Amino acid sequence: MKLWGKLRQGWKRAWRRLNLRFFWQMALAFGLVTLLPLGAVYLVGRQALRQTQAIIGNSPLPGHTLWADRLSRYYQEHGSWDGVETMIAGYPTGPGWEPYDADWQRPYILLSPTGEVIASDNPEQQGENLGQVEQGLAMPIRVNGQLVGRILLSDFRAIAPPPDQPTPLPRVGRIAERMLGSSVYVMVAAVIVGLVLSRGISRPVQEVTDAARAIASGTLSARVSQDHVGEMGELAATFNAMADALARDNELRRKLTADVAHELRTPLSVIRGKLEGILDGVYPATPEQLGPVLEQTLLLTQLVEDLRLLAQAEAGQLPLELRPTDVGDLLRDACVNFTPQAEDRGVTLMLDLPARLPKVPADWRRIAQVLGNLISNALRHTPAGGVVTLSAAVQEQAQAVEVTVSDTGTGIAPEDLPYVFERFWRGDKSRARTEPGSGAGLGLAIARQFVTLHGGQISAESVPHQKTVFRFTLPLAGK
Repeated sequence: MKLWGKLRQGWKRAWRRLNLRFFWQMALAFGLVTLLPLGAVYLVGRQALRQTQAIIGNSPLPGHTLWADRLSRYYQEHGSWDGVETMIAGYPTGPGWEPYDADWQRPYILLSPTGEVIASDNPEQQGENLGQVEQGLAMPIRVNGQLVGRILLSDFRAIAPPPDQPTPLPRVGRIAERMLGSSVYVMVAAVIVGLVLSRGISRPVQEVTDAARAIASGTLSARVSQDHVGEMGELAATFNAMADALARDNELRRKLTADVAHELRTPLSVIRGKLEGILDGVYPATPEQLGPVLEQTLLLTQLVEDLRLLAQAEAGQLPLELRPTDVGDLLRDACVNFTPQAEDRGVTLMLDLPARLPKVPADWRRIAQVLGNLISNALRHTPAGGVVTLSAAVQEQAQAVEVTVSDTGTGIAPEDLPYVFERFWRGDKSRARTEPGSGAGLGLAIARQFVTLHGGQISAESVPHQKTVFRFTLPLAGK
């Protein structure tokens, strides 16, 4: 196991040093996948030929011994192979020669010690050089222990051609070499095919890489084509969704910075103007002049606290003290607390509750803050004579308690409805944020985060100039 681990690590290091692009990695993979089986076939073929050579060496086939003996005598008598074709064609006779043998009349190839064709029944083979493997298939011819040639008979020819055609000896020994050559051609073809196919595979990856570099350099508008299929199509869609989210977050961050700067600038300007007037003697240092300064200071303090709560909630770092909570009691307390404010505005605050509501696991303080933000928002946008209604009911299908805060106020424009839970959103854009009760535009954003932390959902519906309804759910215990 240790050796295997070292080999894997070595392979990874070597691969990293190559630093090949994905395009060339795919092409190389195609070539290797093709070469490995062909190489295996080549090795098996060579082994089979070696085994055949061993069998021939140990058990010469009929005829080879006869030819080797007679050719050896011929060489011994003449000292060379000159005229051997005549001897083979005429069959030697006379003292010391065996009677005629039918094995003599067979196609043959006589080789020199170096593998060159000295004589053959096919004159076109004269002077050719046979490979080592073919030489190994031939029967050695020795004179006084010295190799003077080799004889190869028709036992190793391919399937015989028609009788009226010559019977060329197949290049048995070149089978492995041809297989190797074919392997090279096939590998080249596989690499070419791999290049074509890998281009189609690597192109979307390259597009994603280029787009990622562009986004990293600050070009958040970079996107990749989504005309791919399969996993590459999913990769492109996921990347584009990520890029959209980054662009949206970047825009929200810029907007947040601008909104925070605006929220701070207005009260700070009021505070600075008042204090400068007092220092210059324009205003006396009376409670009437210092009162607005205190109000703006409290507004800044509330803004900072709201931003802190919102940041904690969005990061999931806001601790919740979940306890069994009666939503009906929460709504009754809220109704009592906001009734004086509603009466000052000439608005009727109503409570609509069923006889019994199940308790839900909730943080009383956070949900009370959610209700406070929703009721304050409803009272600000409901004219005198209007009605704000607090209600709750059990959603059997969702296994949750749904809380509703509805009003008969000015409503929300359809184009603004998707953004009501964003930071610093305000329905009445013409209203100054320094006006009493105008708010900083963080209440609904905080309400959404608090409800989400409880595992619930919050939504808004509105009909302009008629009504607005905010709903949020709190899951029952164990849901």
